[in-house]
Amino acid sequence: MANRTRKVVVSLDTYLSILAVVSSFCAIGITFYQAYLQRTQQYASVMPILDSYNTSKLGDGSSGYAIMIDNNGLGPAFIEEASYYYAGKKYDTVSDFENAILKQAGIIDSTSMVSDLWKGLVIPQGGKVTLIELHSRTAERAIRQSMSDARISILYKSVYGEKWRHTFPPGRNPEQNAKVDN
Repeated sequence: MANRTRKVVVSLDTYLSILAVVSSFCAIGITFYQAYLQRTQQYASVMPILDSYNTSKLGDGSSGYAIMIDNNGLGPAFIEEASYYYAGKKYDTVSDFENAILKQAGIIDSTSMVSDLWKGLVIPQGGKVTLIELHSRTAERAIRQSMSDARISILYKSVYGEKWRHTFPPGRNPEQNAKVDN
């Protein structure tokens, strides 16, 4: 008996059908990728970025000393937690933090104004919070000299719930706004 091999003939319709199925799978893949890019863009469009600094120029044009927190991001920053540390001890409020520094230096200052950060506080895009404002030169020197032993840590989140940690003073922490896993 002779070996017969059956020759399969593929028609143009079969090729077009296969091409249509492959094209459909590619279209579905591209749709999912576009949805991923759109979601990533939405997250980035509301990302808050906190910045902190010391300044000798106060908002009213006078001189003094202030510790400022700014939101330079594109969306509001929702404060989750704020911690204040001085000389290895944790303080619950900015007032206690400032008083500990001034007490260490033996200074009583009645010119200071403080603002606290608390859970639920919202710093809007472009918004500023003045944590400490002083008009006394001696108190300013005491605060500036003690910044090597001081640290302020702020945990905040975006509209979508992504969390970051910001640490002050800025020069000592290379990751100013480190992302925190939920």
